[in-house]
Amino acid sequence: MNDLISTRNHAKVGGILKYGIPYGRSQLFFEVPQESIAFNGEMTRLPALADFERALRYALDHPIETPALKELVRDKENILFLVEDATRNTPLNKIIPIVTGYLNRNGVPDDAISFLTAPGTHRVMTEWEIKEKLGVETVRRFKIYQHNASVSEDIADLGAVKLRSQIPVRIPVHVNRRALSADLLIGLGSIVPHSDAGFSGGAKILQPGVCDFVTTSATHAAAALCPDIPLGMVEGNPCREGIEAVARKIGLSFILNVVQNYEGESAGVFAGDFIKAHRAGVALSRLSFSVDVPRLADIVIVSSSPADMDYWQANKALSCAYFTVKKGGTIIFAAPCHEGLAHNHPRFREWLALPLSEVLKRLRSTSPEDTEADVVSAVLAVCNCRVRDKAHIFFVGEGLTNEDLRALKYKRIATVQQALDEALREKPDALVGILPKGGISLPRVRDAT
Repeated sequence: MNDLISTRNHAKVGGILKYGIPYGRSQLFFEVPQESIAFNGEMTRLPALADFERALRYALDHPIETPALKELVRDKENILFLVEDATRNTPLNKIIPIVTGYLNRNGVPDDAISFLTAPGTHRVMTEWEIKEKLGVETVRRFKIYQHNASVSEDIADLGAVKLRSQIPVRIPVHVNRRALSADLLIGLGSIVPHSDAGFSGGAKILQPGVCDFVTTSATHAAAALCPDIPLGMVEGNPCREGIEAVARKIGLSFILNVVQNYEGESAGVFAGDFIKAHRAGVALSRLSFSVDVPRLADIVIVSSSPADMDYWQANKALSCAYFTVKKGGTIIFAAPCHEGLAHNHPRFREWLALPLSEVLKRLRSTSPEDTEADVVSAVLAVCNCRVRDKAHIFFVGEGLTNEDLRALKYKRIATVQQALDEALREKPDALVGILPKGGISLPRVRDAT
């Protein structure tokens, strides 16, 4: 088991339930009256694959809507794998040796295989993170390159694609040149709920993975202009449509995605076409990460786990809590954010401080090609505005500064218990909901009244 903590983490003492929620690699504990619990965030316990290597090799030989990978690699001399950064939890150090071994057995030498990290607009990875993520042996054997969205000379301009969805969008296609030079482009990743793209995985490893700020601004702005946060929404999601249109133009050949259970164990492997294989994986991911919410809560306690690195990642948990809290309620947001607010987004705090109407107004009038505007930050600001307009937010964590919290309009409270006690003093009969892994949870709300 990895560092994810089980959702089934509570004990009964009299009429009081004691809970622990993940906080980085530790836990935060608090007590709630038993009769106050509206939901506790339990997910479906999917069984781990009995033989992960066998399942993975089967997926490579029997992919969805593409030839077997051994057929695709025939006579290829430059096979490039796109791999996620340290903000994601795909077990690449287990996957890569199996896949490269498969390629070797099918006549592909090591010097025909390379890897390009796909952090999108996040910071590049440290040397330690690369070794931890990909494995020391992978780093020793293969060429590893890093995508940096800020290095303009690494980016090629392929024109634009146009979407004719409910939100007509023109998306400039700017991508890392190394991805274009490959004669076979393969994406590795995992599928979890995502507040902009509906779910991660699939073509998302390419866009935003190895594109620049311009392309990412265009696809993600489409999500911000949706009527509501498109968490868990794949079909009809203009952000996902844009991501896949970009991937189609660039030529993403093949994906290999895993779906994990809530304990971080691999429960399914999906390979093949970047849309068809992804959708098959989405069905299992939806089952794995859905949280039953029989009714909305007055108070929602949510952990950012496992999206703990910075606020940019932790914000996913707030998008989840948004769908589970009553209008005018309170969200208690526990997030380490040990790397602060965000990297590579100098105007993020400025966008966060604006009201929703102003963010949307500026977003509609700003071109994604205006790199000084930091449009991607505006997209996350829209999510934040929707949440804080619906509920009061108490923040429990050390990683954000007082200046950050003033922009966010959150109130810092030292512990979850103190925050809960304060919220209960305001509303003693409040219903309390708990989301131990808000960073990957998908609420299934039965009664939204």
